[in-house]
Amino acid sequence: MKKQLANWILPAVLMGFTCAPGFSQVRIGLDLGPVSIRIAPDAPPAPKMEHRSERPNGNYVWIDGYWDRQDDRWAWAPGRWEEPAQPDSSWVKPQYRNEGGAYRYEPGHWSHQKMVEGDEYTRWHKEHKH
Repeated sequence: MKKQLANWILPAVLMGFTCAPGFSQVRIGLDLGPVSIRIAPDAPPAPKMEHRSERPNGNYVWIDGYWDRQDDRWAWAPGRWEEPAQPDSSWVKPQYRNEGGAYRYEPGHWSHQKMVEGDEYTRWHKEHKH
């Protein structure tokens, strides 16, 4: 019985040692890509009230829930605890700004992510330039 248990435990322990470093290397320095500025014809609804759960550990940051523009509608993204993809990164809250009768939407993102104009916003901006 002891021999069978030892035959099972040793491979499991060795697998844990070989997988753990790879996981941490993938998480740190993760490139999440650029964040696209978008345009919406209507303002987002009022924010929802949410209950903040207990913090998983000291590395996690609370991200308030927010309205995210998905296709042609606003969708609620619930608040959550998230670990920054890079150690010195901070969360930048989404921005909604009235611009020429529409709403410029800059999605929430980590500070290390690049902000770019989305195709939809670029087209709209060219058409509404004053």
